Amino acid sequence: MSALASVERELRAAVAAEVVAPTTAYLTDMTEARGLSGRADAVALPRTAEEVVEVVAWCYAHGVGIVPRGGGTGYAGGSVPLDGGVVLSLERIDRVRSFDPLLWRIEVEAGLRTAELRRIARESGLLFAPDPGAAEQSQIGGNIATNAGGPHAYKYGVTGAWVTGLEAVVPPGELVQLGGPLRKDVAGYDLKHLLIGSEGTLGVITAAWLRLTPAPEAAWPVIGFFDGVPGGVAAIERVIGSGLPAAALEYVDSEAMRYGGRSFPGRGGGADPRGPARPPGRERARALLPASAAGDRLVVALA
Repeated sequence: MSALASVERELRAAVAAEVVAPTTAYLTDMTEARGLSGRADAVALPRTAEEVVEVVAWCYAHGVGIVPRGGGTGYAGGSVPLDGGVVLSLERIDRVRSFDPLLWRIEVEAGLRTAELRRIARESGLLFAPDPGAAEQSQIGGNIATNAGGPHAYKYGVTGAWVTGLEAVVPPGELVQLGGPLRKDVAGYDLKHLLIGSEGTLGVITAAWLRLTPAPEAAWPVIGFFDGVPGGVAAIERVIGSGLPAAALEYVDSEAMRYGGRSFPGRGGGADPRGPARPPGRERARALLPASAAGDRLVVALA
């Protein structure tokens, strides 16, 4: 029997979590387009934090590496098992443990998808502000483990700024709580920030306490068109210097517009081989400054 099959068989016999043979879906992330793909001995699919404890303890005792996995939306290869071992997927640990809308806080498990968390918050008039890409696929545990950002980090900060506490499994297989639901929790060392952004190297995040904020009453997208880089950069400086409460600032150069311009508000279809699209109608956006439609774009979201 091969060593790979042996790890899969022995782990399956030792833990309550489902253990399956590796498939391509668990060996790649968004870096697959650049040719990055891994190999693994087994994939573990726990449903509870206690099952994660069992997997981590077995791997620690047998010297088998672990690669924690969220939604697989990263561009840094962090969830790709380059050297074998066990892929520990948190996708089934996805419950909302508690939600206190009057106190603007929620406790969720690591596998909850970003879009679902934002939907739950929005239904109570609240906002979970971090918005890393692929919200329908990315998971809260992965967002925390990578300290993911997104366009709205300009105003609201990255994911770690919204975490008040963590539950995690650390070697040799111990379930620990770092921080908690309170916004002011300054007793002892602030160990949760060691795990935030650690990408699974120090432990496996299984749940988190997150703070929320009242949702903005309205969002106003503003798009400006400029002849070139100097004009676009100057506009960014003017927005920052004006004190406008911009939630996001995105600069899109003319080459990117050549391929993605038709997907802007008021447009349809894919890339336009003829070049950048013309400005959308006034009912959807307003130009920041008079400029040519053939140049670069600055997109500002006010929320």
